[in-house]
Amino acid sequence: MSDSSDLPTQPTPDLERLITLRDQARALILATIDEDGFPSLSTLPFVWHEGAFWVLMSDLSPHTRQVRQNPTVELMLLEDESRTHNIYNRARVTWRADVTRIERNDSRVHTIFDALKVRHGKILDVLTQLPDFHLHCIVPGAGRLVNGFGRAFKIDGFELVAHLRGA
Repeated sequence: MSDSSDLPTQPTPDLERLITLRDQARALILATIDEDGFPSLSTLPFVWHEGAFWVLMSDLSPHTRQVRQNPTVELMLLEDESRTHNIYNRARVTWRADVTRIERNDSRVHTIFDALKVRHGKILDVLTQLPDFHLHCIVPGAGRLVNGFGRAFKIDGFELVAHLRGA
C-alpha cells in the first residue's frame, strides 16, 4: 500500500540519500535478459550527466547483445558495504530504464568521454579508441528506493512518488 500525501515537496533526507548513492557509486549493476530468457547481471562504470547514466559497453560483452535485443533493463545502485551499519538495512535503489546507443558522431560524445575519464582514469584513453566500445545512455524511470527499515519509496527518476508501507 502506498500513500503520497505525506511526501514533502522540499528535499528530504531520503531524497538526499538517493542522490548520495548516485554520487558515491562508481559502477551500476545492470540486469538484462539473455537469449534463453534468463536474467543476466553485469556491472558498468558510469558517469551521471544531464539526467542520465552514461556507460561504455563493448560489442563483445553479452549485456551489449542483450540490450540490442531488448533495450529495457533494470539497474541498481547499492550503498557500499563498508558504510553499512546493518546489512539488512543497506540503502539501495533500482530503476527500470531504456538504454540508447549513442553514435560516435553525436555532439555529446566527447563531453561524456571526458567526464568518464575524469571519473575513472586514463583507461578511458584506450577504451574510447577501441572500435567495439560504444557509449550508451540510460535514463532512469520508475523504481524503488530502500533507505532502511520503514523507509521504502516508489520513485520516478530522482523524485519520490510514494512512501511504501506494508499491508
